[in-house]
Amino acid sequence: MQIELFNTDRYGVMGLPWKRRLKNRGLPALQELIQNETIWIGELCAMEDEAHAESSPEAFEIFLSDLEKMGLPAKQFKSLMPAYRYKQNPLTAGKVAHLPMLCQVKGKIDSEQLALPNSKVMMASEPTSPNKLSAPLNFDDISQGGRLTPHMAGKIGEDSVENVLSNLGIEYLTQFTAPFIGWGKSRQSRVDFKIAAFDDEPLDRGFYIEVKWRNRQQSADDNLTALLHNIEAWYDLPTLVLYDGEGAVKDAYDTVRHQMDQKRRKLGDKLLAVMTYNEFVLWAQTQLGQQEVAA
Repeated sequence: MQIELFNTDRYGVMGLPWKRRLKNRGLPALQELIQNETIWIGELCAMEDEAHAESSPEAFEIFLSDLEKMGLPAKQFKSLMPAYRYKQNPLTAGKVAHLPMLCQVKGKIDSEQLALPNSKVMMASEPTSPNKLSAPLNFDDISQGGRLTPHMAGKIGEDSVENVLSNLGIEYLTQFTAPFIGWGKSRQSRVDFKIAAFDDEPLDRGFYIEVKWRNRQQSADDNLTALLHNIEAWYDLPTLVLYDGEGAVKDAYDTVRHQMDQKRRKLGDKLLAVMTYNEFVLWAQTQLGQQEVAA
């Protein structure tokens, strides 16, 4: 990018100082920004390709989530990845060679519905099958078929809770770093949700929500047992446990509570309740939600 491209004479009295500013700092910084953006988005594309090659696409999504928690615009980064691939592909690079920044390439792709050959980007005029079945369809027994990974099952559960909280105007933090280290942890525990304080006890200091979403049937649920023991021993705020999913063990909570009663460990002061998702929705919208906000 050359300073000669700018006819600074047209800027009047600002021409000379602006020419110096552009030459000394402005244009070099802009050139570096463009180069660094391309390198960074290229690295993300390579990481996504590596994750798919290892059949671990969820690892890349977790990585993006971590970037978001660091305060970085992960969604914006992800939106530029198709533009990088388009600009690097020999079959399409010529169409956008005159556009130095990826946001410009993205704009052209979006406005003209461009797509890479054999890419995942859908074109309105081209019939495609972007979705893939995990197992043969079976409407007679919906429990049959593929199984979600534990990470994906947990994410679905947490996203469902977050949707309820958001729609009801409830203030919260996700993946809150708690001020304690629970059993079996090497560092401070992370709680799925920390809910802001309410105007009455026992929620006057706020409370935690832990989501245990089970997608595989088990004869026992040791993770639930460990969580309830941790709540009783370490948690500094009352906690609601949302326990649901296809693999949720029937009467698991009653079994754990009975075992703890036998050991004289009481959960009454720390555990608010153990609910299914439907129970949580009913409770939240009737007792927590600000209906005028939700409307």
